[in-house]
Formats: sequence, C-alpha cells, structure tokens
Amino acid sequence: MIGQRGASQRGLLNDFTWGLGQQMFYWGRDVMTDGNLLMAAGFEKRVSTGLQGTSCYRLKWCGGFVELHGACAGWYPPGGGGEAPGFLFVRTDRRCYAHELEEAVVPGKYEYGVLRSGGAALAEVMAGARFFARWLTGYEGWVRRRMGVGYREECQRMFAKLETSREWLEPRAGWEWMRAFGEGEVGLGRAGR
Repeated sequence: MIGQRGASQRGLLNDFTWGLGQQMFYWGRDVMTDGNLLMAAGFEKRVSTGLQGTSCYRLKWCGGFVELHGACAGWYPPGGGGEAPGFLFVRTDRRCYAHELEEAVVPGKYEYGVLRSGGAALAEVMAGARFFARWLTGYEGWVRRRMGVGYREECQRMFAKLETSREWLEPRAGWEWMRAFGEGEVGLGRAGR
C-alpha cells in the first residue's frame, strides 16, 4: 500500500471516501453490538433531524465535535476554527467536503453553497479528511481492543454479502491505510481494492 511514489491528493481522497462508505456500515453494526459501541465510546445519541430511520450520534472532540448519522459523518470545529477545517462526508454524494459550520448539517438537506470540494478547495478538504481519519483510527483501535480483531472481520463479511456493497479493504489493512492517510505519510499509495 505504501509505495515509493505517493499517489495524487485526489486519488488518496477518493480512496478515503470509498473507505468511509464501508465504515458507515461498520458504525451501523456498532450501534447494535455490546449495548451500543458508539455510546460506550462516549457518543451521545441525539434526535435525528432531517432524514429519518437512522440515529444521530455526537462526540465532543478537540474542542468541537464529531457527528455520525446514517447519511453523513463530519467534524465540526469549535467557533473561530480548530486544528483542522470542518469536514463532511455525504454518503449519497460519495464525496467529502470542507466547511466552516459550527452547527451540524441537517441530514438530507445540505447547503451546498457553504460546502467546498475539489479544485481550489482540495487542500482544505484533505486537511479536514486527514484530521477526521485520525479520530477514526483512534476509534477503530478502541473497537479492536474492546471487541477483538474478529469483530470487524465479521462486520466485513456481513458487508460483503450486501447486494449493493462496494467493498474496500479488509479491516486490518483498512485501519493501517487510514492511519497512514491521517498522518499524511509521504509516499502513501492508493488503497488497493
């Protein structure tokens, strides 16, 4: 996965986006496991505004918060900025965005005028994505310690059976790639699928 020549920023972001699609399924399994792993990890369950049929979870982190919903996932920095720009992954768009929002988006009702992606915003989106990846790999490490390595492997097998699934990497390789992406490792190659 880590080659002599690094992949393009756009290619790495595409791979990260692909990985988040699989991760969304994992989070869905987590809420049904061991009394709700997201809540055990410190998330607060909240009323879902906008799209219904899925729950919303929020975790205070680095002065701002991470919010997970079945339709989107994001990082919202504290007012006045944080360690990284705001970040949002919209599942149906299969796209990552940068933003300056202090309040979470309403799932399904995205104000695209305030979301930035690609072109001139690529560096900003990458900074937010890498910051979110650092939170994500920390969370996945916690899940592995609590549930054992077999838990995510079982989640992967369930995901692979879905007719509409688009498999990414197996859990251990996915965690390693996400960790390297989050740290901005020089020479990181594309995630093989």
